[in-house]
Amino acid sequence: MTCGVAALTLDGASVFVGSKRGWNLNDLLKMLAGLGEPIVVSTDVSPAPDLVRKLSRRLNATIFTPLISLGMTEKQHLAKDYAEDCQIKLENAHEVDALAAALKAYKHFKRKFDQIEMRVKELGFRVSIDDVKALVIKGYTINRAIIYLTTKPQEAGLPSIPTMRVPREERLKGLVDELKERLVLNRQEASRLQIENRELRKQARSLKREVFSLQQKIDEITSEQLVQIRREKEYQRLQDEMEALEGRFAEASAKLEEYKQRFDALQRLRELESKREVALVKPIESFTRDGLERAFRLYEVKPGDYVFLLDAGGGGPTTANTMVRRGVKAVICQTPMSHQAQEEFAKFGVPVIPAGDVKIEWIEGFPYVNVTSLRDALSKLKETEIGELLNSLENIIDEHRKESRRTCTDDNASIT
Repeated sequence: MTCGVAALTLDGASVFVGSKRGWNLNDLLKMLAGLGEPIVVSTDVSPAPDLVRKLSRRLNATIFTPLISLGMTEKQHLAKDYAEDCQIKLENAHEVDALAAALKAYKHFKRKFDQIEMRVKELGFRVSIDDVKALVIKGYTINRAIIYLTTKPQEAGLPSIPTMRVPREERLKGLVDELKERLVLNRQEASRLQIENRELRKQARSLKREVFSLQQKIDEITSEQLVQIRREKEYQRLQDEMEALEGRFAEASAKLEEYKQRFDALQRLRELESKREVALVKPIESFTRDGLERAFRLYEVKPGDYVFLLDAGGGGPTTANTMVRRGVKAVICQTPMSHQAQEEFAKFGVPVIPAGDVKIEWIEGFPYVNVTSLRDALSKLKETEIGELLNSLENIIDEHRKESRRTCTDDNASIT
């Protein structure tokens, strides 16, 4: 696989941007060691991939993941503007993703970095500002970091690596700010697409007029009694020019159609959400304790939510009971679930729906379920449960009748 890497200083200056096919963990460690001492390892997706987590552990660096995975529009906005300002040439999408991830992390810490620089200047201590930044990233306060760097660790009484805990309110505020920025970017993208749409339509009309004009010119030339050689040459020249224009027209039409589809998709999502025809389902990657804890933490699963199990294997009554106690309204499964887990859900009246019975569409990295298909699936599930209950009652009645007949036969035999 091709791996993209971007490295920035704690002042936001570019140190390295590149990509390579077949970059393994050891190669990355050697390359990064040559650039300096990594403090933060970041990624453009949430949760972070295994390779990023391994790099973080091996480098003893803080790992940064965005609250929600970066969309294409936001990555383009972050990376392309920075690359233009710093005159950096981005060769492929991997480098765009890597640079966007690094800039997202830098943007997250930028305000704290500014506070550090002001604080160190006010106090007048002769300490490395980058060292203070590194300690603050690892969890120190600014004052404790300065004390740690100006005294011996054993005298300062500070732990070597404090644990950094982000309050839930701050994390939710960050998520709200992130979603607001994403909404602004999406609106800007929609506006830009509308403008490009109008420009492409103008170009298409202009090209049609040019094609029509050239076609008239061809007709005029062919109608004249010119020398055969000159007429053929001129006709061929105009024919080639017309084909080139038609090719440009076809490319412009294809591009116009692509932008129209993207714009329609954005409009469709807004309309469906306003009409409540689609509903967000919270994704859970794996039906394990760690998978549930990660999903509860990332997506704030709360009572009344619908959840989407991407991998229902490995779960049992315990994990099912964890979701029941969480108060989920229904469970949609991408893969088969164990009978023990299904029985636990059934005991508490939580419906388990196969993903094939509902219409799910992934939009901007989140799954949305069609509300009508969800209602139909729940009705179908309820009818199936009623049918199974009736079959069970019929079996019980049949057994009771057989037992009654055997008892009557035994009684008659005794009387005889």
